[in-house]
Amino acid sequence: PVAVLAGGDKILTKSALIDGMLWILADGPVTIKLTENEKLYTDVSGHWGAADVAFVSGRGLFLGVDDTRFDPDGAMTRAMLTTVLYRLEGEPDGAAGKRFDDVAADAWYARAVAWAAEEQIVLGTDNGFDPEGTITREQLAAMLCRYAAYLGLDTSARGGLDGFSDAAAASEWALQPLGWCVENGILTGKGDGILDAGGSTTRAEVAAMLCRFMKLLLK
Repeated sequence: PVAVLAGGDKILTKSALIDGMLWILADGPVTIKLTENEKLYTDVSGHWGAADVAFVSGRGLFLGVDDTRFDPDGAMTRAMLTTVLYRLEGEPDGAAGKRFDDVAADAWYARAVAWAAEEQIVLGTDNGFDPEGTITREQLAAMLCRYAAYLGLDTSARGGLDGFSDAAAASEWALQPLGWCVENGILTGKGDGILDAGGSTTRAEVAAMLCRFMKLLLK
């Protein structure tokens, strides 16, 4: 179930059922109702990330690639992730106009990128924003860490990466956010002591990490 403002249909995106209790992050007192908003995707049944996909899609954070498919193993792009965070934040007004040369003013992700750039949640790459570029695990960690700081969370805690055999391959700029995500259980290894900081992420993997992030935010 998802929490919805009573008397309307606005989903409270920052909400989750944790240990049998409903946790909600709101600006003030709210009256809510619970409703089912399950999205049935034909390619998610039996997938390891089915519960995480249900969580993010039920809150409208992720949309399917069409009416029946979520594409859980498909690549997550930088534009997609920025839009997910924008929806989680309630689609606030961002900076007017485009910030990056490779983001058209009428692109479906333009408002999300404008907001995220204004709040320094996204910083771009050497070649602009690169909206269709696949988000890497260390880029994801950095964006989540910046978003957490934007929300007022303490992001100073940093777990060690020594337990990962390929930690030395992580970019220098990503060490702090990677450590923060590892410390808080948002980012885990890929088995056999592999971090794969520069590896790409799938839509299901991002859904899972966002679920873990939400629990940290709410508790």
